[in-house]
Amino acid sequence: MLNGTGNWRCRLYTDGMNPQDKKKWQAEYYAKWEALETIRARELAALTDEEAFRIMKTLNVPGTPCRERPDWSGLVEQQAILHRRRSKP
Repeated sequence: MLNGTGNWRCRLYTDGMNPQDKKKWQAEYYAKWEALETIRARELAALTDEEAFRIMKTLNVPGTPCRERPDWSGLVEQQAILHRRRSKP
């Protein structure tokens, strides 16, 4: 909801809950969040290089990519990744 000053006012889902219900909801939320993160980690670990490369090619990055060294292209790392992909049976 927008207030008179133009700032967004955030209203939390738990507003109006009594403290016991709020603690219960938070515990359930965090348990579900941890389970989801575990599933995501397993899925990422199970990706083959080909699947990861296919997904990576579909990503759109707005603007200029961030590099630790802007004066350096990263060609050595790119070649190592491609060489690793070619050397697998």
